[in-house]
Amino acid sequence: MRSSLNSYGYIAPAFALLGLVLFAPVFYGGWFSLQRIQYGAPTGFSGFDNYAKLFDEPELLATLGRTFVHTGASVVVTIVIALALSVWINRLAPRFAFVAQMIVIVPWIISTVVAALLFRWVFLNDIGLAAWALKAVGVTEFQPLTTPTGAMALLVAISVWKRIGYAVIILLAGLKGIPDDYTEAARIDGANGWQIFRRITLPLLKTPLLLVAIVLTLSNINTVETPLVTTGGGPGDATRVLAIEVYERAFVNFDLGGATALALLMFAGNIALVIAYVRFTKWKA
Repeated sequence: MRSSLNSYGYIAPAFALLGLVLFAPVFYGGWFSLQRIQYGAPTGFSGFDNYAKLFDEPELLATLGRTFVHTGASVVVTIVIALALSVWINRLAPRFAFVAQMIVIVPWIISTVVAALLFRWVFLNDIGLAAWALKAVGVTEFQPLTTPTGAMALLVAISVWKRIGYAVIILLAGLKGIPDDYTEAARIDGANGWQIFRRITLPLLKTPLLLVAIVLTLSNINTVETPLVTTGGGPGDATRVLAIEVYERAFVNFDLGGATALALLMFAGNIALVIAYVRFTKWKA
């Protein structure tokens, strides 16, 4: 009994430091969101007024819908392309596979702000590189930043381009962990390539796929750099997602109480996604 107490005493400072570093800002944010804020400073307890005001704003539901569209499309397209690339790279000779991995990981290591600026300059109306190239072949009406669908598609394209390297590396590691004996046995039994992929490869990639899906979902929900730099939420509110909503409430409208409340609701959503991931992987085991 005394030995157990001594053990807890040794690890208690480490857990206390971990809790202070990881959760102190969350607890402070929770307290801040329950305050009445004036000129950036708390002036009194307001209960759940900041949260109640959020639920009274019908336009916030539309913002949530746009966030789901951007996140869902980005995650699905990234996983499909990354899965195809990882299967292709896994079949290459080691030297070419190494070069291919270095190429696909380049977008991942570039700053998100820099990547968003590059895409914005490429697709700027009339003077962007894409507009100039398309005019050369007779296409004059390609201006994605001026239409809601085009702007959202551009955001999805940037998100896919930026994060596909991470997805390829994780899925490739999963493919390397599949024993060759499984596929060889299936070939001896007469299975073709598609049947081997669908019946053997894909089920054994369930955990890497879930990990990639969760990480990509959290990354796309919480990123503010890409929509803020590329479209600024426009045209109109077509690309105004939750991360931009938090940013503008805090630093444009100075509604710090509402911004903190919305950020904490997003944090709760992130925790729910992580719990879902843990439950799925536990279920698999």
